[in-house]
Amino acid sequence: MENKTGKYFKYAIGEIVLVVIGILIALGINNWNENRKDGIQEKIVLKSLLENLELAKTQSELLIASEKTLKNSLIRILEIETHPNENSNRLIPDSVFTSAVWDLQSDQPTFNAYSNLKNTNKLSLVKDKRINEKFTDLEFKLNQLNDVLEDRLSVHQIRIDDILEKDVNFIPLIKANVPELNIENETKNDYFQLLTVKRVRNLLGMKLTFTQDVINRRESLDKEIEALITIIDNELNE
Repeated sequence: MENKTGKYFKYAIGEIVLVVIGILIALGINNWNENRKDGIQEKIVLKSLLENLELAKTQSELLIASEKTLKNSLIRILEIETHPNENSNRLIPDSVFTSAVWDLQSDQPTFNAYSNLKNTNKLSLVKDKRINEKFTDLEFKLNQLNDVLEDRLSVHQIRIDDILEKDVNFIPLIKANVPELNIENETKNDYFQLLTVKRVRNLLGMKLTFTQDVINRRESLDKEIEALITIIDNELNE
């Protein structure tokens, strides 16, 4: 009986060990399968982020170029170039003056994929902490840009738009947009005389300063976008 009891316990222990091993193997297979699924989902998330960032990079470059065009127009009409061309035509066309005073770019690169993934908590699938940290930096840069854009817009609406309302004949300025207008009898604007007025020069100088701040913020954001593209691209290619 003692011999049979001993064999029974050994058999029972063996069965328990086999069951435990089976459970551990099943759990291991299940974890492997879940990790494989998470890995597939992570690649989908990273590809979506990369596509959005590449589009945002294109948008960012176009917006920076637009800001620099505005900056150069302001410098031109204020005649404060670092190296002025003495032989250049000093005539300021209506279109150039209008562009310098009227134009204002308030758009920002779009990050819809990031926003959607963040709202659905799918960013947790991204294992590389550097990517999450970089997106935090990107949000910070985006908020900085938004602040300076709002400041420039506020000053523009309150002060700078007054130039077009009170200091010039606005009708000739809309000829480019409404080509069928007959402006032969309209009073021509003397922009050089206008630009000697201290108030006007100071207001356009303020716009120039804000525009340079916007360029700096846009370029800083652009670098964050580029850094994220590089990190995600490397992660996908590993």
